[in-house]
Amino acid sequence: MKSKIKTYGTLVLGALCVAIGLYFFWAPSELAAGGVSGLAIVVKALLPTVPIGIIIFILDMSMFTIGFIILGKSFGARSLLCSLSISVIMTLMETIWPNWKPISEDSLILLLFGALFIAVGQAMVFNIDASSGGTDIIAKIITKYTAFNIGTALMIADMVVVLLATSIFGLEKGLYAALGVLITTNLIDYVISGLNIQKYVAIIPSSSDKVDLINQYILEHLERGATIYCAEGAYSKEVKRVITTVIDRKEFIELRKQVLKIDSLAFMTVQNLHEVIGEGFEK
Repeated sequence: MKSKIKTYGTLVLGALCVAIGLYFFWAPSELAAGGVSGLAIVVKALLPTVPIGIIIFILDMSMFTIGFIILGKSFGARSLLCSLSISVIMTLMETIWPNWKPISEDSLILLLFGALFIAVGQAMVFNIDASSGGTDIIAKIITKYTAFNIGTALMIADMVVVLLATSIFGLEKGLYAALGVLITTNLIDYVISGLNIQKYVAIIPSSSDKVDLINQYILEHLERGATIYCAEGAYSKEVKRVITTVIDRKEFIELRKQVLKIDSLAFMTVQNLHEVIGEGFEK
């Protein structure tokens, strides 16, 4: 139950970040940087009286319907919930802050801050195996009937939206939109990488009896696995037991504190790992 609350809480928070980036930064400055959100900004320019949240809802539901007909059940309830959350949040924002104007005359500032919020939000959603729907579905349809991979298909779908934006808003806004696609894509990868960082820790205690104490802490308190092997010092020729383990950032803080408490002379090396596959991690 706690896990489900965390998952759906993350999804709604991610949807909120996306909605903030769209409503307060990209939509007022007509930056249609790909995706259903970009397409909604284009449609909003043609139908200014229709709330953008409603436009996103109609576009998303249309694409989910097409996806269901062509692809079947290849996308889950989480993606649908995320799409609905973005639509509802943006409709609420438009009700509370109607006719929101750009907070800056500098399109680049609006582009960058919008991309930051949207990338963080989408990364949070992607990290729980969901998506914001929309062009993800179109990309899956493209991959089904062509030789393109999913990344290329997403780029094609986004660039079609950028071309539409260029035809409506002009070349300068179109170029900003294309830049927004590139920035957001790279930021999403960067944020996901940061969210999933694990720590590889190697510990060389100063004495053999302290190896068992540290190992016991890892196994029983952190509930993580560990490996112990013997290593010989290049200079001293002394053989010592080395403990290695892979843990997350929060667990590392606890482990470091405990190691220093047990053995202030312990030697410890730490490396960041961007992907770990196996029991207790990704599968």
